[in-house]
Amino acid sequence: MIDVSADFRKLERMLADIPQRELPFAMSMALNDTAKDVKLAEERQMERKLDRPTPFTKRGVYVRGSTKKSLTVWIGIKDHQAAYLKWQAGGGVRKPKGRALVIGAGLRRNKYGNLPRNAVARAVTKPNTFSTKRNGRGKHLAPGIYQRGRKVRGKTKLKLLVAFEPRAKYQPRFPFQATARRTAEGAMQSHLLRRIKQAVETAK
Repeated sequence: MIDVSADFRKLERMLADIPQRELPFAMSMALNDTAKDVKLAEERQMERKLDRPTPFTKRGVYVRGSTKKSLTVWIGIKDHQAAYLKWQAGGGVRKPKGRALVIGAGLRRNKYGNLPRNAVARAVTKPNTFSTKRNGRGKHLAPGIYQRGRKVRGKTKLKLLVAFEPRAKYQPRFPFQATARRTAEGAMQSHLLRRIKQAVETAK
């Protein structure tokens, strides 16, 4: 939860002139204005802190707006995007759901730095590639998918295309909470002043 405070002394004279029925509406509008600012700030942080985030990733930030009966806004990440962005936001060690994490090493990536769909499946079916695992074929090699190249001094040169890793460690790079707090604290008071001023002028 993020608490946002404002200097309400500047609002005292305005509040004295505004009908009480208008105040919740003005506060709700100010909260929604602030939430929009936070959403935009989060999307900009993704572009700064993450490596070529896709449009789908940037669309992951959502806002659940306030009403005059419920003076609360929710700003978060949609479930699908949150499943992978949580590692960028909080860091930690990710373990595979299956046998291993599939990490692209030597495969060509798309413009967003991701492996194209079915790239791993296509790689493993090529005649000049093979896969290894611990205690199995190629046990002297790290687990993964390799491509055979030309021979050098009687030895076939190998290129690692895909690595099979037991875990992946992440450092926090996407400061979601800090961005939300900083943006909200900087924007809420000005939005509230503006919305209350509008309410006062409308009530006259």
